[in-house]
Amino acid sequence: RSLVSVMDSAEKGLSSAENLKGFIEIIIPLLIECWIEASPAQSAPILGNLLESESQQLMQQVLSIIHLLWKLTKRHDETYKMELWLRMNYLVDFKHYFMRHFPYSLQETVKHKKKDSCKGNKYCMTSSNSVDHLLLNLTLCDIMVSLASTATLQMDSGWLDMIRKFVTDTLQDGSKLNSKQVNRLLGVTWRLMQIQQNKVATEPLIKAVYTLYQQRNLLFPVRTLLLKFFSRVYQKEDLRTQRIRSRSKVLSRWLAGLPQQLALLGLKNPELSNQLIDIIHSAASRSNKELLQSLQATAARIYDPLEGALVLLPAEAQRRLVQLVYFLPCLPASLLACLSRCCIMGRMSSDLAATLIGILHMRSSFAGWKCQVQDNSVNDVDYFSFLFSTLIGFSRKELTDLQGIRGKPHISQTQLSPVRLYLTDLDQFLHHWAVTEMICHSLSTIPSQSQCFDILQTGICKYLVGLVVIPDSTAGSVLCAINKLLDQACILSETLHKFLASCCYSLLYFLLTLDKEDAEHVQKRDMLWGSCISALALLPRLLRLMLQSLQVSRICQEELPVVAQLLRLLMQHGQLRSHMITNEFLVQQIIKDIMTLKSGEVQEQWLTDLHYCFNIYLASHPQGPGPINAVY
Repeated sequence: RSLVSVMDSAEKGLSSAENLKGFIEIIIPLLIECWIEASPAQSAPILGNLLESESQQLMQQVLSIIHLLWKLTKRHDETYKMELWLRMNYLVDFKHYFMRHFPYSLQETVKHKKKDSCKGNKYCMTSSNSVDHLLLNLTLCDIMVSLASTATLQMDSGWLDMIRKFVTDTLQDGSKLNSKQVNRLLGVTWRLMQIQQNKVATEPLIKAVYTLYQQRNLLFPVRTLLLKFFSRVYQKEDLRTQRIRSRSKVLSRWLAGLPQQLALLGLKNPELSNQLIDIIHSAASRSNKELLQSLQATAARIYDPLEGALVLLPAEAQRRLVQLVYFLPCLPASLLACLSRCCIMGRMSSDLAATLIGILHMRSSFAGWKCQVQDNSVNDVDYFSFLFSTLIGFSRKELTDLQGIRGKPHISQTQLSPVRLYLTDLDQFLHHWAVTEMICHSLSTIPSQSQCFDILQTGICKYLVGLVVIPDSTAGSVLCAINKLLDQACILSETLHKFLASCCYSLLYFLLTLDKEDAEHVQKRDMLWGSCISALALLPRLLRLMLQSLQVSRICQEELPVVAQLLRLLMQHGQLRSHMITNEFLVQQIIKDIMTLKSGEVQEQWLTDLHYCFNIYLASHPQGPGPINAVY
């Protein structure tokens, strides 16, 4: 029966310590008698005694039963008392009968196909009757080490040394071990390390486990067990007082190798990658020097926007990797460029990209720390470059490639603006917009807003002004950032004014000519419309430049109703009322030009509506009505 059923069954049986002791007192003598019958001839007390086929199964059963009993004793609250009782009653017999001919090997021809996988280890062989001799020896080791403790170390040193040698040899001999064997092997190793905790004793054991860990093509369950073992050793070592701690060199080497393993693993085994990330995160949060140096050296590969673990692994692993960025000793320009691409490529969620942007802000000199932050961890120029690149949402190469695209359905263009819009798909647009909001928040928290605005203005003029094709999300994002940062101290250049005016008209034209059945692009309306109106309200000069660009004599008849609808909406909008009144003459001239182009024809409804709006909102400069927000 399983241990759980034994403990939970209605018949109390072995669930009480006293009942269990009584059962042990009855069964152990019988098991020892069976062992004596099965063990090698008493006249040959040498290491590696050979077992005959019949003896193998009997000895395995004896040890399995004792091992189960030992596990059951650990289920009781007073485990320590039970271990003392077991030691006092059975250690002498176990040493005499079990350890006398330890370790045991088999006396028969083994299956030839096992030869390669167990090369060199005569205790690793599995016989034709399915007895695993390594497991048999390790089960014996497990039983014996549970009877030893730090207090009894000197008394037990003889047989403990035999076990230590056996365990070390098994770990180092290059055998291909299965998970059951490794689990038992690591259990014994851990107990040996607890019994004798000085570095002289523990370091050779850790080194032996590391030898096994370095084997190529380890089975996943085996690799997992080894990772858990090292993680447990590391955590226990880290709990010791800092002043008296002497780090294991092997453990430091193991830790330092984890980031490289993570980078190499990629998407081959997400579960194993998760385990590596957890251990790396634990060590990084404890400021482990070797680990952080290795993580820094491997960061460019882990955070590579095309093939790095960050973009390949599932969301939860991505979240942990993003958190690791906080612990990196240094964030150079090349790494920030990789992180920017990761944010904008859409291979991790916009929420996670926002988290990453927030972490980088915390690492920058603009986070407002009262204490001194690490010198040169994030250079201010590199940080602004990251923010600008992420705000734009496209690399320079991608923007260059877009310049060759012409016509529908990918391009929206008007004769009244030099800027043509590249229409991004909805998912890309929404991702870019969510990231933009976080970038704008980071920009707005920088103390010197006018300086920040100047940097943004320089970036826009250098990288965007002069381009013929601009993504709709980029145009909207730029307007968002301008709206967020603009204050009375900010001075816009004429070049930026003209560029933003062109962007505004191109965006507004795109929104007014949208097919209502185009479900994908319709969802962009509120965001883009809001950005344009806010910019026009904040910058009267921008509105004037846009109105001046509406030279209707240059456009085809089909675009006239669009211009008329735009003017109508601008006049009706409460935020823009005063600015439109200021530009009354300019609006009136545009309407006259439209009338001239439409003269001699029957007046259409859209033209009637335009006249009506002008007369109501501008001609008499009405002051009475409250602001009306236009709905297109």
